[in-house]
Amino acid sequence: MEAEKVIAENVIAVTTDSSATTVTNKPASIRFNIDQKCPIQFVTVYNDRAEVTRLLRHHFDGEGIYDLILEGFSPFVDETSLHVSGGTGKACTILEVSYQTMYEDPKEQTDLRPLDQLKSELDKVEGEIALRKQEIERINKQRTWLDGRATKLMNQDGEVKTNDLENMNLFLEFYHKTLVKLDEQTVNEEVEMKKLTDQRVALNSKINQHGAGNQLANRKKRREITITVHIGNTNIDVDLEVSYLISNCSWSASYDVRVNSQTTSKQQTQLTYYGIIVRVFLLNVIY
Repeated sequence: MEAEKVIAENVIAVTTDSSATTVTNKPASIRFNIDQKCPIQFVTVYNDRAEVTRLLRHHFDGEGIYDLILEGFSPFVDETSLHVSGGTGKACTILEVSYQTMYEDPKEQTDLRPLDQLKSELDKVEGEIALRKQEIERINKQRTWLDGRATKLMNQDGEVKTNDLENMNLFLEFYHKTLVKLDEQTVNEEVEMKKLTDQRVALNSKINQHGAGNQLANRKKRREITITVHIGNTNIDVDLEVSYLISNCSWSASYDVRVNSQTTSKQQTQLTYYGIIVRVFLLNVIY
């Protein structure tokens, strides 16, 4: 009945001639970062999960319907375990509690070129890489042939004549110049191959980014809880308790014992007990 009354008070009826249109006021939204505005009140740790209870406290100046949006939750929150309690009767009525998983696109700009164009560019790069490989193979064959001729010339037996020496000098000069040229060509081809290989990697990355699965994987998850409340009084403070379960959570005990023995007649012992909760936070209780 209270919810029906609240909705009725927030509906505006507009009549024109014989037709009627209803327009519902949009609730005001207030955002809270749970780490800054919703301190932890209680924690109950089980073998494989923990129940966390936070306090949401806010001052409302006027009446109306408000959406209280809580953000900053851990990705391990079990959305089916959400529970919100509190309010003071007519002063604050909880109308609805919902859980949303929002996705934020990465800051890096995705290549907007069509997928077919990217694949065409990749095919062109692959073709150029194949041509460069063939050219390097041809250069290596020329070097192998040249080395074979030089080895054969050095292994000749018999008397060496003057003409033979002149021919050998000419060949050695040719051999040196040709090797230098082949080395320069090899270096140039390897440099171009490196550039083309980098282009291929970049194009493959952009093509993968066009896949729906990869785009979803690159998105950042943002979890929110929306608590819709009706405030029936002006200038009031409202306290709400929000509890939920966190999975993949465990705890272990740790102790710190300190003894003050400055005087033999009176010794002081301080025992500090730590409940270490993995992945969430650290509780420190001193007895």
